[in-house]
Amino acid sequence: MRIGIFGGSFDPVHNGHVGIAKKAIETLALDRLLVVPAAVSPFKTGRPPAFAYDRLALARVAFARVGKAFVDDREIRRGGVSYAIDTVREIAAENPSAELVFLVGDDSLADLPRWKDFAELEKLCTFKSFARTRESSSEVRRRLAAGERIDDLVDPAVARAIYASLV
Repeated sequence: MRIGIFGGSFDPVHNGHVGIAKKAIETLALDRLLVVPAAVSPFKTGRPPAFAYDRLALARVAFARVGKAFVDDREIRRGGVSYAIDTVREIAAENPSAELVFLVGDDSLADLPRWKDFAELEKLCTFKSFARTRESSSEVRRRLAAGERIDDLVDPAVARAIYASLV
C-alpha cells in the first residue's frame, strides 16, 4: 500500500491543490491520498487562518470528485499547531506496512530540515515535491478582499460556498 499525505492550510483550497493531488495520485501510483488540513501551520502562526471547520468543509467539497483522495480531519480535531511529524507518526502506526509519501511544494524543500523532528520524519516517509501553480490561496484571498471573482481559481462548488459565506 502506498499512501500519500498532502498537508497544508488550504486557506482556501484552490484548483492548484486539486491539480497537485490528481498528479500525485497518478504519477506516484498512490493507493490513497490523505488531504490533511492543518489546524494552525507552524510557519503561519502570525496570521490566523480561516475557521478550521470551514477550511475542512471546503476541502471536502474540492476533493470530493478526486478518486483515491480522502480529506482527513485529524489535525483539525487535534487543534493547536499542526506538526507533520505528529500526523505521520499516527498514519504510520495505523498503516504499519504502508509506504508513506509526503507531498510538498517545491518552494518548501529548502525548509524541510527546519521541520519539527525532521530526522525522524524522513525515516517514516519520503518527500515528493510538486511545482506550485498560478493559483494560490493568497491570490484567492486578495481577490475576495478586492471584491473580485475567484471562479477561475477554485472549484465551482467551493466558489459558491465562499460567496454564500460573504453574504
